[in-house]
Amino acid sequence: MSGPFQLVIPPAIYDAMLAHARAELPAECCGLLAGTIEAGAGRVRQHLPLVNALTSPTEYESEPRSMFTAHKAMRAAGTDILAVYHSHPTSDPVPSRRDRERSYDDQVVNLIIGLGRAEPEVRGWWLAADQAREAAWEVEADQQ
Repeated sequence: MSGPFQLVIPPAIYDAMLAHARAELPAECCGLLAGTIEAGAGRVRQHLPLVNALTSPTEYESEPRSMFTAHKAMRAAGTDILAVYHSHPTSDPVPSRRDRERSYDDQVVNLIIGLGRAEPEVRGWWLAADQAREAAWEVEADQQ
């Protein structure tokens, strides 16, 4: 079973998300991708990096002030959360038990950025407490 939409990420936002993950090493990063759903595609329009209140290499918790600021920016832009993302600094982009248990919402894509290898590996998931299903997503082709 797939999720309610396919996530489409502009290249600049995808690159910014990877840069955020690298900048927070050795800790996990976390953030939001917001946008609108059009014809079954979740089109990302905003990259909203959050502060990991735990500054931990194995878990994250969104710091409340950064979450409040992100929600204000989304209200102003008329966007909704399409995806949450976080990094796994030393492991593969596969959801941990804690990731599943603390899933933000089963209607948003959970992107995990694995930084355990030379090149980052990103995978998307629909998460629920008892399961993880791979989510369809893509980086948008450059419009040039």
